[in-house]
Amino acid sequence: MTLAETFDQLDWATIASYVESKQEEHLHLDFKTLRNAELTSGDDRRNIARCISGFANSSGGIIIWGIDARKNSDGIDCATAIVELRKPAVLVSRLNTLSGDATSPIIDGLRHKPIGNTESGGGVVATFVPETDGGPYMALLGEQRYYKRSGDSFYQMEHFDLEDMFGRRQKPNLEIIIQQSKVENGIEDHSILVKNNGRAVARHAGFLLTLQNVEIKEVDGAELENISHINDGRSVVGWNNAIGVIHPNGIRVNLGSIRVSRIDPEKSIRADVTLYCEGARVVKTAIEIGPPSRAVS
Repeated sequence: MTLAETFDQLDWATIASYVESKQEEHLHLDFKTLRNAELTSGDDRRNIARCISGFANSSGGIIIWGIDARKNSDGIDCATAIVELRKPAVLVSRLNTLSGDATSPIIDGLRHKPIGNTESGGGVVATFVPETDGGPYMALLGEQRYYKRSGDSFYQMEHFDLEDMFGRRQKPNLEIIIQQSKVENGIEDHSILVKNNGRAVARHAGFLLTLQNVEIKEVDGAELENISHINDGRSVVGWNNAIGVIHPNGIRVNLGSIRVSRIDPEKSIRADVTLYCEGARVVKTAIEIGPPSRAVS
């Protein structure tokens, strides 16, 4: 599960389980308390800027505002109590207002949401800081420093950290799209497209599509290949481009198409995607393709 998915699924039961299980803080999770939801305290605002800067300069993370974390007998920071905010919606409003002022540059994709306790009417607030290709991000709101996440703590970045981040080149960010184009007599044609949502040209790009609930009938594309025969009979389509590039313009590029039949016509097709290119992390994701609404005769 990705950080964004974890954030989206956070609810009061999860918050309560953090305290019950003594959930430890870690590289992507931090617990904090605040004096009030209106953020009238300068210390609270500086703390917010430090946390957001620290996660943005690392690999992203989630902050829960309203959980007290203290060291246990082993010296590890873990959740010990929920310190409910009386007005979590007010805090979300204030955080949304401060998001543009918390760091320089502004972080795209920063999100906040209230998590309410229906019994008390109070609750906590969660903040999602995405992993980015930008940065470094300076903490503002009275801080004027750069922070980074290490283990379960934030620390002020050293000169060599900043040198490394300022010199870090921008990265490509590829996305695969599978688009149904034709259905006839139980045979489906699906176009395979790719686009680069990043900030750098993608070179030596490729992917593997491991398909479930299908039998591959035909693969049409200059570099698309049915490689099921070397994958123990599993339905696998591969693509690799060692010569061309994909420019960071967000425009879809059609790589070809695959023709398949569903083993169970009433069930979805699942495509497990492994996507890679030079200078970027390997991305693994899944795409679900529901049954066609109607057959085209």
